[in-house]
Amino acid sequence: MTLGKRKIVFRIGIVCFLAVAVAGGMRWKLKQGRFTPPPAGESVLERDVALAESLPRGFVVWSSNRFGNHDILRMDLPDRKITRLTSHPHTEFHSRISPDGSHVVFSRSHIPWVSQRNQAPWDVIILNLKTGEERLLAKNANWPTWSADGKYVYFLRNLIEFTQINVKSGKEAVVYRSGEGDIGNKTILQTPHISPNRKHMSVTLRGGQHRIGISDFDGQFREIADGCQLTWSRDGSFLYYVDYGGKQKNAFYIYEPEKDKKTMWLDLPGDYSHEYFPKLSSSEDYLIFGSSTGDHEHDAADYEIFLWQVGTPAETANRLTFHTGNDNWPDIFISEPLPSG
Repeated sequence: MTLGKRKIVFRIGIVCFLAVAVAGGMRWKLKQGRFTPPPAGESVLERDVALAESLPRGFVVWSSNRFGNHDILRMDLPDRKITRLTSHPHTEFHSRISPDGSHVVFSRSHIPWVSQRNQAPWDVIILNLKTGEERLLAKNANWPTWSADGKYVYFLRNLIEFTQINVKSGKEAVVYRSGEGDIGNKTILQTPHISPNRKHMSVTLRGGQHRIGISDFDGQFREIADGCQLTWSRDGSFLYYVDYGGKQKNAFYIYEPEKDKKTMWLDLPGDYSHEYFPKLSSSEDYLIFGSSTGDHEHDAADYEIFLWQVGTPAETANRLTFHTGNDNWPDIFISEPLPSG
């Protein structure tokens, strides 16, 4: 090979190396999310906005950055009064209400700002809604959810360990760890949720594998779809999740494991039709969720909180928040539903 050709090959090699490095850096940045908090935004509730005439009695909790960082907020229904449950300088998200409505668990970051895409540096906190008292429930933990009886909280530790903790005693037990069965070693377990019979978990796999499905605790995995946020219904007869195919890319779907059947469940017809963060009330009469006009970023996009009475037309979903900041991961406790019909 002549000297000229060697120079050309060398230059091509340098270009390819830089392209791979840049692409790898972009992927790493995407996994880490934003390095700075998003703008706090402002209220956009105008006088001519028609609020829902009737809402169930209860309350909603969610994560919002409208005070400068992500705090846990509460909205009482039906009057829509908003109060701030936390004012900690660190980031908080994924709040979940106990079955009796007395406590909330959520994730809190180790440093003031951490993107939700960076799933490792978090702790799980439990908040007594009556007294306002907080307690550290689990270190290096994320994605907390309650057992149906309220005795246990389940969470993800170090990205790969699905763990159970007794709320009263603090005793922990690892339910499943990546690397067993069909799930590869060090595969990230995102939003794991235990089944009602406590024999399976629904989970989104990230890292070396990218799929959602159901796994038993030997790691036998059953793939369902391409989406995320797979969650069990109260009796285990169906799961609900986010997937592609909606008006603005996303929609909510139902999967019935006994029938191996997938059905589109909800896709809003209006401008806010990029649905995310679905969570059924314990009675399963209502679905609380976030929706944007197309922007996807979990903790930066202008997601608004919507409440849908299950089984009613999609256009009847009620918008609860009106703010240009980021509102995400809502949950709802219903003390008095609206009468049917």
